Amino acid sequence: MELGWSYPRRREIIDRLLNGVTVDQNKYPLEFQNERKFFPIFKVDIGMPKYRLANGRTQDMQEQYYTAHNLPDDFFERDLELKDAHEAQHEILKTQLKFRGLDLIDYFQKHEQTEPLILDNNGFVVNGNRRLCSMRELHQKDLDEGTLPTKFSHVEVIILPPCSEEDILILEGKLQITEDIKADYNWTAEGCMYRSLRDKKHFTTEKIASIYDKKKDFIEDLLLLLTYVDQYLESRNQAKQYHLIQDDTKFAFEAIVKGRRKLDDEDKKDIFQTISFSVIDHRLPGMGIIYRFIPKIADNIDTIIEKAQEEFPLEEHLTMDGDDLDDGLLGGSNFEEDLINLAQTIDKEENRENIVQIAKDVIDAEDDRKQRYTVIQKIQRANTLLQDAINMLDDNTERDGIELQLESIEAHVAELKEKL
Repeated sequence: MELGWSYPRRREIIDRLLNGVTVDQNKYPLEFQNERKFFPIFKVDIGMPKYRLANGRTQDMQEQYYTAHNLPDDFFERDLELKDAHEAQHEILKTQLKFRGLDLIDYFQKHEQTEPLILDNNGFVVNGNRRLCSMRELHQKDLDEGTLPTKFSHVEVIILPPCSEEDILILEGKLQITEDIKADYNWTAEGCMYRSLRDKKHFTTEKIASIYDKKKDFIEDLLLLLTYVDQYLESRNQAKQYHLIQDDTKFAFEAIVKGRRKLDDEDKKDIFQTISFSVIDHRLPGMGIIYRFIPKIADNIDTIIEKAQEEFPLEEHLTMDGDDLDDGLLGGSNFEEDLINLAQTIDKEENRENIVQIAKDVIDAEDDRKQRYTVIQKIQRANTLLQDAINMLDDNTERDGIELQLESIEAHVAELKEKL
């Protein structure tokens, strides 16, 4: 399968196409560089375009790929023409052809191309990488099976004029969430894209927000979430394996961020985070939705720590060097030393499910206590209201319906007494 012609060959065909535009040639409208323009549509060999390796939708998968294959961090950046990089990108794109109920292979088996791919002036696909990947797969399938004529031997494209990287990013931002056969970004991919722009392009969060029409706080919150995702994956020896993060887990990490903010003590924050990470791994029966369970860990952290210290006695805790526990770091507190040891102990793989069970037991007990207390509160409130009614009752009080209500109250009181 041809995954992009060489640059000289692409340059030759692009120049020839642009110089041969006719008056009656079909055109495609696109808002680009702050104005609505009409670009001529061309048909090119499906092997001509090259994937855009700086593809926001695949940023997380690229990081996963070069980490898993022990490749340099700039594997997808150092040479945009590199054959190995494009072969890897094609494999990454293949994993994204099915997304949230949409199957691009199935779609293009039944439909023709209806929108052109958008290429930059050098023949890299700015928009439509996944569509191109699916059409290439179907074209190759026809070749392998000897089906003639092959489907998608040629694809429709438009070619942008020479432009800046920022122009491309702004266009990408406008086109990233659309209907029909295009899917919106996975949240980890979106976060990785923003982080790459911040760390590698040195864009400010304000600039990123402007490009993608997002609020600055949204960008910063997503980058913070990604920090905890990375910590979670690294603690599981699965660095950069973002495919392990389910879509609904985003709410769990949001709950972790909020829970840490509620706690003042850094050691308690670490213990809370460690337990929350284990909750993601071990979703026990009766726990309910984890992003609603995690805040309860923060609310009950002191009791959970107390129960955990009973379950994991001090002699089982990890020892630490005296240099790590001097007055400058911990103020000489044995309590803080115990918390650090406890955090390390409960993060052992063999203890993770156990600490989740401890947290659940504490939370269940607290929920039961609150429920019992709520019953007392409601009875006290009812008693107070009845006393007010007694004080207000006089000769001028309307009496219709009072006796019926008192009978209902007496029935409720009798029912409560039976349950005691």
